Amino acid sequence: MANRYVVMAPLGAIASRAGDEMAGTAILLFAYGGSAADDGAAVFGLLAVAAAVGGPLLGVWLDRARSGGPLALSLASFTVGLAGIGVALHHRHEELAMVVAGLAGLFGPAVAGGWSASLTHLDAARAQRLAVLDASSYSLAGLVGPAFAGVAYAAAGPGAPLVLTLLLLAAGTVCAPFARVRRQERPGGESRPLADLRRGVAALTRQPGLRAATLSSCVASFGFGVFAVLVPAIGQEQFGSPAAGSILLALVAAAALASNALLTRRGALRRPGRVLARATVLVGLGIALAAAGHPVAAILAALVIGAGDGPQLAGLIQIRHQEASARLRTQVFATGASLKIAASGVGALAAAPLLHAGLTVALLTAAAAHLVAARLAGGAGNHPGGAGRRPSSPPPAPAVLTVSTSAASLCIDPD
Repeated sequence: MANRYVVMAPLGAIASRAGDEMAGTAILLFAYGGSAADDGAAVFGLLAVAAAVGGPLLGVWLDRARSGGPLALSLASFTVGLAGIGVALHHRHEELAMVVAGLAGLFGPAVAGGWSASLTHLDAARAQRLAVLDASSYSLAGLVGPAFAGVAYAAAGPGAPLVLTLLLLAAGTVCAPFARVRRQERPGGESRPLADLRRGVAALTRQPGLRAATLSSCVASFGFGVFAVLVPAIGQEQFGSPAAGSILLALVAAAALASNALLTRRGALRRPGRVLARATVLVGLGIALAAAGHPVAAILAALVIGAGDGPQLAGLIQIRHQEASARLRTQVFATGASLKIAASGVGALAAAPLLHAGLTVALLTAAAAHLVAARLAGGAGNHPGGAGRRPSSPPPAPAVLTVSTSAASLCIDPD
């Protein structure tokens, strides 16, 4: 039985996130193939907005779960919603596609928050390694997702990327029930969902560590949202083709995976706040380097950004595990994910007017946002100790959707 937990939880997270990374590109390509590019952009935007709304509510539901069923149902709802969008766009029912996108997006944070809350352990060393594994799954998804979408489009037409997206999300859904749930009993009996929602919001806004990490991640996501929109312009200016931007993003993802591998070996996540702050500075410096206006500088910038991006996410994940109580952990992750999505969307919207002032100005703005984010991260999660507790506190009850000891060992131990 333990071996199933070992295999299913990490594979489920990777498959879901690869599908999620493909989803936006797949919808845009599908709409573009049907001569409805504007509708595809509107649907994509509605998915992001709905995710920002749905994150806290979805987190409360998953935190109250007694099995992996709610996570599986959330992922299935997101998958079915994307399929419904495809059907509606295919039949030119654009208004229906937008309605379905608004509903499907509510379940989008399950891909990030639901799985991240599951990949933890009471043993501090294993918890730190699982945080790195979790962050690496995002980098791996970012590396293979867009590539899969492009290959599928070239091989089988505009519908193929969406079909592949649905298959990957379905695979993640199948894995979800195998994640073990150990729900912490609440003192004084069962509380109401609205009370849990208020506690989760209070944890993010009043706990200094979580507040600092959340603010830092949102400001950095704004900056990265700006940068992501600028990548095709960098490709055009430095390499003569906007498609070269996808190669730069692949370099970012590859460097992030490599840096996380080094992070695991060195055990640096004992002080995740320090990792978060320094890695955010590194991302900012990489974006600033991209403003140098030379092809070699653009390649080096992608590598520097990736070297910071992997540890940046690993540090954030570890802070959330370390600071959030077990009864609110999924809500903290889901709400944090929804806020990051929203901040990234705002950054993407801000990129167009910034580009009117020139690519250099836009890149330096994105870099400055990361330096501000690093300053905000300064006090977050720098106390050593195990996941989910301060050194002076007794160990909490097992976290929501935890992976067994053998699972953590087999998934991430190098031996």
